[in-house]
Amino acid sequence: MPGVYQRKLSVNERMFLASAAFAPALNQVVIEGTGNDDLTAWQSAVDIASAANPGSRVVLRGFSGMCRWRDSGKNPPVRPIDGSHWNGYGPEGAPFLDAPLDAQYGPTCEVLLIKGHPAPDYNMTRLIFRTHHAVMDGRGTLFWMEDILRVLSGLEPVGSKASITDSELARSIQNKTRRPIKKNFIAPTGKAISNQPGTTWCRFETTGPIPQILARAAVILAREAWSYDSGHLLFAIPVDLRRHRTDLNSTANLTYSIYIEVNPGDSPDIIAAEINSQLAAKNEGLLSPEDELFRFVPIRLISRQARKIIEARHENGSYSISGFISNLGKIPVEKFPDNEFKVHKVWGIPPGIEYAPFATVLSGYHDKISFILAAPKRLATDGRLNRAARRLAAELNN
Repeated sequence: MPGVYQRKLSVNERMFLASAAFAPALNQVVIEGTGNDDLTAWQSAVDIASAANPGSRVVLRGFSGMCRWRDSGKNPPVRPIDGSHWNGYGPEGAPFLDAPLDAQYGPTCEVLLIKGHPAPDYNMTRLIFRTHHAVMDGRGTLFWMEDILRVLSGLEPVGSKASITDSELARSIQNKTRRPIKKNFIAPTGKAISNQPGTTWCRFETTGPIPQILARAAVILAREAWSYDSGHLLFAIPVDLRRHRTDLNSTANLTYSIYIEVNPGDSPDIIAAEINSQLAAKNEGLLSPEDELFRFVPIRLISRQARKIIEARHENGSYSISGFISNLGKIPVEKFPDNEFKVHKVWGIPPGIEYAPFATVLSGYHDKISFILAAPKRLATDGRLNRAARRLAAELNN
């Protein structure tokens, strides 16, 4: 049907679909604020904003290398959820965070309106904007969220209907290919000491700004890893490809990574210089030679092979990377429309993907920085994830 929004399924998105077969591969952006908490008003805003951003309504169509995302015409739902047992600092009391989103039948995006809070004097309304990571990245989720807030305040949505994929955008900025990394790397929380499936996370806040925050975090996490074992550390740092196309409005999955190795004796200055050097060289646009071949590999087969790889890595205690360090940056909540709903906090929960042994997402609002650390449960036992969080909190401002 002419005029229906659609775009190709990229190789990177296929990997998220494969991961979703055994873990919820979701972006989950949480906002806390005051004002309108009427379900009908939020659903109306979601309907209008999603029509302007049809990437929030897509479902998967086609077969093999011809798969595409296609607008279903069905707007994402707003679901009321009891959050009276969830304090927002971990997954305990929040089983709704593990609810999957269906790429084939939809919805692939939704909003949760959280009712209740464990603290009786807590007066903020909480919402969670949930998107399948094969459909959107963190920046895309924020763009959709901001349009919903605009509509709620009576403004017109900005909208996004771009159909460019991450690999197409990467090719437009970089024609070189990525060289394979032949080393194995250790995890920040040591080796797996159980067979418990799934992932977990914890959250803490600190006061900013913190200069060289990504570099400092990488060095601190490397020292934490070496407290358990010797070995090499490699962190993937996601980079928004939209930085090369400031005219591009898109909710799609347009994030690739640069890779930073941390060695004993490396200072934050050294790591920061390496990050800046790779960004200047546009290394986030490097694709692997075999990427196009994966377009024709069935997602079930990729998923089955990924399970085997995950088990082998946990057994050996060596991984293709040590983890992800993702920085959403300072989110200007003070600039959001606030005549209907005033946003006070924004933070995001990393996707529950076991393929990487560790992930952390940081975001800022006002003078606060929120850190969320995540790891497979078998790497987080005995309080190891919380120990990494305490170390980060203690050393980041030193």
